[in-house]
Amino acid sequence: MRIGELSARTGTPARLLRYYEEQGLLTPARRDNGYRDYGEHLVDRVLQIRGLLEAGLPTRLIKDVLPCLDNPCSITMSDAGPEVVALLRHERDRMDARIACLSRNRDAIDAYLSKVTSPVSQPSIRVATPADREAVVATFVAAFAADPGVRWLLPDDETYPAEAAAMAGQLFDLRVGRDTVWIADGGAAVAMWDPPRSPAGKGAEHPPPPGRFGRYQAVVHKRMPSFPHWYLGVLASHPDHRGRRLGRTVMAAGLARAAADGLPAYLETSNPRNVDVYRSAGFEVAEHLTVDDLPVWIMTTGEGRS
Repeated sequence: MRIGELSARTGTPARLLRYYEEQGLLTPARRDNGYRDYGEHLVDRVLQIRGLLEAGLPTRLIKDVLPCLDNPCSITMSDAGPEVVALLRHERDRMDARIACLSRNRDAIDAYLSKVTSPVSQPSIRVATPADREAVVATFVAAFAADPGVRWLLPDDETYPAEAAAMAGQLFDLRVGRDTVWIADGGAAVAMWDPPRSPAGKGAEHPPPPGRFGRYQAVVHKRMPSFPHWYLGVLASHPDHRGRRLGRTVMAAGLARAAADGLPAYLETSNPRNVDVYRSAGFEVAEHLTVDDLPVWIMTTGEGRS
């Protein structure tokens, strides 16, 4: 083969191949016309040379070592003087140190990859019981601390924790006995649903309260459909568990129940970032409205029955 083909097959520039030849590391044959002819065996020889160079061996020693890369080794003890032996031992020890370092680095990378690529454990999803109230309330308070809708209802920073806890507790107490509150991993995420024909989805547990709560219910809850549907009243994930998609997972239980009933699911959100999140779960915007200055998106998984 010509030098260009050897260069392409070994990934070695032609100038380096000529340098190897000058150093006595390669010995091509000659054709009748005087052109060099690089035999097939030189492909492996070039790769061996490059490996020894990358290991740190100088060309003067590679020339002495190359015969031992053949099988059997053609070199004899008398061919190697004390200086060459000492230099090769030094280079061998240096290679051993590099190999040990590379092995440690490889093991460290393996350990890291095993951590970051290990399968994430599946969350435990179950129906909530009254014993889960404290965990659910804590998740609600933490999850909605910066939520536009909840903070529109509870704008005071000082009173927010207590007021949000009271709100979460009331919402939980109204639904927990219906077996339509699902939690993930002991309360790290919670989905509170109202089943079909339940008054909770229409805001009819109590007369509309005064102030913002009353205005919100008067505008939003009255826009919910009169036909049977499942209503997602609360979906909350504790901030400490972000990135685990617990919200989507815990919501799926109620969506499965709605699908089994052949009914649509409804929800509302005032967080514009949540609109696309819910769309990815199968919801679409049914109506966009405002309560005072608060935007509200009512979303549904289907048209339902009139």
